[in-house]
Amino acid sequence: MKEYITDINALIKDLDSRPADPGTLVSKNAGEPAKKLFAYLKSIYGKKHISGQQYLQRPELEDSVYFSETGDFPALRGYDLMDMDKKKGDDQINRAIKWAKTTGCIITLCWHWYAPDDMNDTEGCVWSFYYKTTTYDHKTSFDLLRAVCPGTKEYDFAVSRIDKAAAELKRFDEAGIPVLFRPLHEANGDWFWWGKRKNDGGESAEAYRKLWYMIFDRIENLHRLTNIIWVWNGQDKDMLVHPNTFDIVGDDIYSQLDDDHSSQKERFEYIRSLAGGKMVTLSECGYIPAPSEMQKDGVKWLWWLPWWGSFAYEMDGKWQPVRDRNGSPVKSEKYMKGSFLKDTFADENTVTLKKLPWFTGRLPEKFTKAE
Repeated sequence: MKEYITDINALIKDLDSRPADPGTLVSKNAGEPAKKLFAYLKSIYGKKHISGQQYLQRPELEDSVYFSETGDFPALRGYDLMDMDKKKGDDQINRAIKWAKTTGCIITLCWHWYAPDDMNDTEGCVWSFYYKTTTYDHKTSFDLLRAVCPGTKEYDFAVSRIDKAAAELKRFDEAGIPVLFRPLHEANGDWFWWGKRKNDGGESAEAYRKLWYMIFDRIENLHRLTNIIWVWNGQDKDMLVHPNTFDIVGDDIYSQLDDDHSSQKERFEYIRSLAGGKMVTLSECGYIPAPSEMQKDGVKWLWWLPWWGSFAYEMDGKWQPVRDRNGSPVKSEKYMKGSFLKDTFADENTVTLKKLPWFTGRLPEKFTKAE
């Protein structure tokens, strides 16, 4: 079988052949589940905000916090393709599919893309998504520029992982579950190997765009998935990709201020300036913006997605959850102080799981018993 290689110039020519339409999915293959979700997102955009939460560890203790505080759950659940690139099994994808099929929740996937530090010894070296310029213990020198150059080991690796990601996404497709897919996130900085490098004459930005197009092309034109809604989260005008390759634009905000539930209006306006009229979302956050602040400032985040762990519940010095006398995790008073979470979920403009129009009425057994 002939190797499939993305022809970037031909792809761009095809993308340029039609105007960008914020009201239509960029995928030519989009099936009914993706179209239905996209229509719903458009119908509420600027009026309501979807509650979300990122998950990682198997117990998903974040849910216990939400359930005990609100009797409800986030409408949108965030998971990660990271585990497919490590040589370690996990069930993030299984959990995501199970929740979506059981409850009708919305799924978003990011991709902390592990890459080897040494292409000549991929079995024996460290794999990481953090780039060598960071201070993290585990990091990689994987070369972004070579990853988009056919004929290199890095290119072959990148292609193999894109195809592996497509196989994971296909599991959702076969189950009829649309996915808000957010690859190559936070490309405005140099902490990830696919991010922007300082003073490199724009080489990293060009390579980043090529890698985005490789992902888009292989998923759309080789694997022909029907369930993908594309979320671009590059966060920098220099990293902006073709508007016919994304449906939604995201920004990740981790405020260093205390108890900062502001609308983040300035960041919203910047990201909106890159969106070309498409919907804008808070694809990751520490603090949830208060619905009242968003309404006051005219800020239209489509959803918010607090990160996992200590952003939802208290953790001790050993990164273990702090539990109450009943063994339940203690809500994070830093990020969800007082009645904030309860009040936010009760707000008429907040879409929670039980407020989704297609909520199945079913919950995982442990919460059914709790009721």
